[in-house]
Amino acid sequence: MVSRAYGTRGDVRAAREAASAPLTTALVCGVGLSAFYATQTPALLTALQVTNPAIRGQAASYVYWRGAIAWAALAQAVALSTLMATRDAMTPLKIIGLSAALNVVGDYALCVWPVQWGCGGAAAATAAATVLSSGFMLRGLKRKGILPPIKVPSRKELNSLMEFTGPLMLITLTRLFGMISMQRRAMSLGVQPLAAYQLGINMMVFFVLFGEPLSQLFQTKLPAMIDVDDHVSVKSTFRSVLRLAGITSISVAALAGLTLYFGAAAFTHDAAVQGLARQVAPSLFLAVLATIFGIALDGAMLASRDFGFILSVGIGTFVAQLTALQKCHTISAIFGTFTMRLGLYGFLAGARLALGHGALGRLLRRRPGETPAEDSPVAVMAA
Repeated sequence: MVSRAYGTRGDVRAAREAASAPLTTALVCGVGLSAFYATQTPALLTALQVTNPAIRGQAASYVYWRGAIAWAALAQAVALSTLMATRDAMTPLKIIGLSAALNVVGDYALCVWPVQWGCGGAAAATAAATVLSSGFMLRGLKRKGILPPIKVPSRKELNSLMEFTGPLMLITLTRLFGMISMQRRAMSLGVQPLAAYQLGINMMVFFVLFGEPLSQLFQTKLPAMIDVDDHVSVKSTFRSVLRLAGITSISVAALAGLTLYFGAAAFTHDAAVQGLARQVAPSLFLAVLATIFGIALDGAMLASRDFGFILSVGIGTFVAQLTALQKCHTISAIFGTFTMRLGLYGFLAGARLALGHGALGRLLRRRPGETPAEDSPVAVMAA
């Protein structure tokens, strides 16, 4: 939303107004979440069958600390996205770097010495770093003149926000349930396979983060170009980022596979778990490869607001993954279902764009000198 408002001319005022509804909504939802965790944590732990007193106390402490700053975490997410959408990557980099350093120092001070609070100490350090970085993010927005006003969103603003959040919520839930289903299947294979799976999935989650900047690139640059029907810039940007995505996905996936294969001993002393982890390394390579490339394409589809396609393919591949998981008897096979899901998404998204479907596909297929499609923004304005 902010990227579209900011446009190709850098309209600061429009970007500031576009970010107002998301920031206000984030703060309201965050305060509600903080109140929920403050009052319902015992009931949640009971529902999750956390009855061991030692574990329950540590878990409750962690949830209370993290839940107390839910409002700051959501506000920070909006501020970060706003800065990125206005072509500012350095400010978030500096702030997140400072926050990470403070978090590490806080972890040591509150978990090791001089205070030994355990899980609660780790959560307190993260909470303090989050509040501090949120403040710096908002100050960065103010310095750039794009600090959004906190106000009750209009009906038009809410409708515009729900146009994104509704489909994205469903998309996120299908992906989350897919990960949960993988975890449950791994749990059914025994303790050592589960440990190897946990090692592999943590490795995957870390390395696929390298795909997020590619998605951000598409979401930052393409929306304004699509709105003005600039097919030349759209093609150039799409090819450049896609080429970068190909190089990144292969190199990062190789690094992930090699790290798991040769570095398993750094995470566990169990020889059996180490052996299983090495067996998973090739599957991890393929999973990270498919995921990073899929994340990049996902950013392009989000930029063109092709929510119907994303949701329908997401649900279809989710059902296919659930079906395949029932037949998995190894950790490698479980990761294989994830590769299948992301690989199918990437293939279908690429085919949709190549065939010229959707707003982005039509622009990519347009030839020089060809007139805009009847339903394009430029054609509508001309009419």
